[in-house]
Amino acid sequence: MSVLGENILEATMSLDSSPGSRGSQHLFDDGQMVQLFNEPGPYYSSYPSLSEWREGGTDQDYRAALREFLQENSDAPLFLYLHIPYCAKLCWYCFCNIHISNNRERIQAFVNTLNLELENLERFFDQIGMRPNFREVHLGGGTPSHLDHAQLKSVIERVRSIVDVEQLAEFAMEIDPRTVDHADMEYYASLGVNRISFGVQDFDPSVQGKINRVQPFEMVENLLDTKTRSLFAGVNFDLLFGLPGQTPETFRRTVELTNSLAPERVAMIRYAHVPDVRKHIRMIDASELPAPELMPGMFEDGARGLMHEGGYQWVGIDHFAKPQDALAKASLEGQVGRNFGGSSTGRAEYTIGVGPTTTHAFGPHYFQSVYDLKQYRARVEANEFPIFKSFTLDLMNVARRDCMFSLQCRRELVFSEIESRYGIDFRATFGPTLERLKRYQDMGMIEIDQDGIRVTDDGRYFIRLYCREFDDYLENPLAYKIHGP
Repeated sequence: MSVLGENILEATMSLDSSPGSRGSQHLFDDGQMVQLFNEPGPYYSSYPSLSEWREGGTDQDYRAALREFLQENSDAPLFLYLHIPYCAKLCWYCFCNIHISNNRERIQAFVNTLNLELENLERFFDQIGMRPNFREVHLGGGTPSHLDHAQLKSVIERVRSIVDVEQLAEFAMEIDPRTVDHADMEYYASLGVNRISFGVQDFDPSVQGKINRVQPFEMVENLLDTKTRSLFAGVNFDLLFGLPGQTPETFRRTVELTNSLAPERVAMIRYAHVPDVRKHIRMIDASELPAPELMPGMFEDGARGLMHEGGYQWVGIDHFAKPQDALAKASLEGQVGRNFGGSSTGRAEYTIGVGPTTTHAFGPHYFQSVYDLKQYRARVEANEFPIFKSFTLDLMNVARRDCMFSLQCRRELVFSEIESRYGIDFRATFGPTLERLKRYQDMGMIEIDQDGIRVTDDGRYFIRLYCREFDDYLENPLAYKIHGP
């Protein structure tokens, strides 16, 4: 166990003072802290952020980069993400790239294309004579559970052509509890899925009505009976704070109900109201959103509730895990990673995506696939990887990302580690950054000494702001518009 892990364990065992070092006093009773929490800035699941990636990446660019990476890192642990964009119903808060359809022929046509892309990927691996080391697979969307059994089976059979599913550390799948039953759960497990994720968002009936996602607590509770829980190694809940109709009291109740069901992991994320980006979000009445000054307290109450009453360990920026879960164990051991889905166990450092809009990250390379389904199908049928955007990081990009991810994942940044990895003098290279960070040191949010930076208990609510100071692309951080976590 790392020194940091021992500190986290000690803090977790002393729940009266964690999170936050102020005991029962709430951090966000202080107006200055509220203003600080609400300052804009990315959540840095990548660096540079997606908005900085450049259009113009091609199939050939992707093939060359992936070939070079795998040939130089034959045993690199990989994460395979598959994006299924179809949903049965439209959730008004949703920021994902989705299509609402219950037309089985249309969905089957997409499944055929997705399977063809997997086949193209298999052919590529055969051409370079490699079987990659996939450690984790995630079926996301959209709603993978919207596929019928035959469609899902065909996808997973194609996945098995490049992945040894039985040897995976984790095979996760997102579930819409409104459209599945116990028999579906058993079927998913029979295909090799060992972790399921529910987009709960909120358990309050009124809030659910205002976001067009009505799924009573009893529905979720019934699905997660003893038999279902025995089928899977873990369950994840996604919660959103800042939804229309939410109050501190109703969100506190959602956290209490979450604790009663005890999923192994919880992601608690701030809702981003961006009707200019997703037109369907206009269905939400903006006048019913909680006041911005209430949001920090809602997150603090949620974190306290999950840790104090639920026994969760806080991991990264907005993830929580039971002590026995692999994510919590990775945190104690200083092994937590960061990818496009947020905090990870660190078992799979590099990402390959399959499906429209997916992002890829390996070595110094980022790529993104096309959004439009017609373009996606045409590119895949032409035996091309459907890339349209890319970014190749230089050494300082990677060093800055390393600094950000270390703060997010470990709550510390050791200067000598960065210096040895990148051949730089930390203080000479990041002098202006350290000057800007003194603002947070003076507020007791971080501690800076000759060896590095450490995030205090109160300071962990603001980690993305410290990361922001390492961002060489963000000329005016306060002008940044939040487009989701």
